[in-house]
Amino acid sequence: MREVLAVARLGGRLFWGDGRVVGGIAVLSVCLGAGLPLLIAASLRSRNVEVVLGMHLGMLAMVLTIVATTQTAVTLSTRRELLVLKRLRASGLRGRAIIGGELVNIVTQATLLSALVSVILYTLTYLPPPELPLLFAACVVAVAGVLALVGVVFSIVTRRPDLNAPATIPFMLAGALGAGAYGPFVTGLLPGWVQWALDLLPTGAMVEIAGLAYRGGELATLTGPVLNLTVWALLALVAVRFLFRWDPRR
Repeated sequence: MREVLAVARLGGRLFWGDGRVVGGIAVLSVCLGAGLPLLIAASLRSRNVEVVLGMHLGMLAMVLTIVATTQTAVTLSTRRELLVLKRLRASGLRGRAIIGGELVNIVTQATLLSALVSVILYTLTYLPPPELPLLFAACVVAVAGVLALVGVVFSIVTRRPDLNAPATIPFMLAGALGAGAYGPFVTGLLPGWVQWALDLLPTGAMVEIAGLAYRGGELATLTGPVLNLTVWALLALVAVRFLFRWDPRR
């Protein structure tokens, strides 16, 4: 655990020390995560909490995918090409500590940005805070962790840093579509089998868990979404265990 935290602190210093990167990610996250729900809330003739909540969760799914999946893929690929990962291993750190530390750092960033987006909406719209705030917080952290693991897999499949971000776009758009980021009208046009397939993505599980956190209800109904996230995490861990490469591409 000490090694994981050491790598996480190193990644955090590199991230927070680059003002342009921090500002760019923060602006993008706020514009996407809060901007569209704010516009929707302002354009409705009467208050409709369910519509605003749906947009909030859909755009939050997109923000988490960008911050966790895309950033993880790009970060690991870049550090692989710059031999940073190889040097960290040469220092005596174990591979799981290096990857785990990077994931802790990125999940922390995703959680903070999600909190910022949510607080903006609570303040500027009539969207109420979740009835089960601890469940909502746990949901964000868990989904961010799973999406970051998926980002590690993307760094394996597409090893060039300049191609990692474009490679994650289809995954991001599919997750956002299934989560309702494009509004209930677009989601309602999807065939049933397409919606079913999109619900299998981690963002589909996020919408179910976060929806229960906002509306309240029985925790026993979360078996399906929790199983969904568990399967995605296990598949990603297996892929990372057997396929992850520390050396740069030849």
